[in-house]
Amino acid sequence: EVLEALRTGEAGEAVRLTTRQTEVLQLVAEGRSAKEIGAILNLSPRTVESHKYAIMDAIGVKTTAELVQYAVKNGLVRP
Repeated sequence: EVLEALRTGEAGEAVRLTTRQTEVLQLVAEGRSAKEIGAILNLSPRTVESHKYAIMDAIGVKTTAELVQYAVKNGLVRP
């Protein structure tokens, strides 16, 4: 399901995140590990990483730090 977080990516195209991707992104921004996020969302750590890298690819960033910075700056996560 396509979510509440519709923003503009680095290249200027719209970025649509699923509800699950938004949940993962929020927890990544809180500094939680893939294992912790997996336990919270009932996912394997590998699935968590898969969601994270899909978000990073969609937004056009290369590191987790860049992902969190982008998410905070563009209102994709709660501070």
